[in-house]
Amino acid sequence: MGYRIVHNNSTACYLKKDNKVLMIKFYNKWGQVYAPPGGKFETDETPSDCIIREFYEETGLTLINPKLQGISYWHDLIEGIIFVFTADQYEGELTHNSPEGELEWIDIDELPNINQFDQNLKFTPYLFKDEMFEGKFLLDDKCKVLKYEIRKI
Repeated sequence: MGYRIVHNNSTACYLKKDNKVLMIKFYNKWGQVYAPPGGKFETDETPSDCIIREFYEETGLTLINPKLQGISYWHDLIEGIIFVFTADQYEGELTHNSPEGELEWIDIDELPNINQFDQNLKFTPYLFKDEMFEGKFLLDDKCKVLKYEIRKI
């Protein structure tokens, strides 16, 4: 008989505007890698609650109707699930001082060419589609993908 797993849950959102996507270029954590804004859950939060709060904290922007695009399960020393959202509407003014790193609008066609987390790079082709995806990733201790599968759901 199996036992229950406690997952390390987090969210991420790819906000698109004028064929560009807002990304954070991390200063120190992870070493100059790009990732979408997002983060870990707090008490009593749904995935939507979490991404709206995290996105605001990191960018100063309030997402309007973020869409759940996919669920990305990962496993290294622990197990986690990233709820991956996309959005194209927001309110507010972009902050210039994100606590995580530098905010940059990246051309959507350039996403496969920038230095992203290996896992994010693998699911990038599934973003901004009319269908959801589910990914399953085995990672090493440096967040490199050792094995993975992605399917549309």
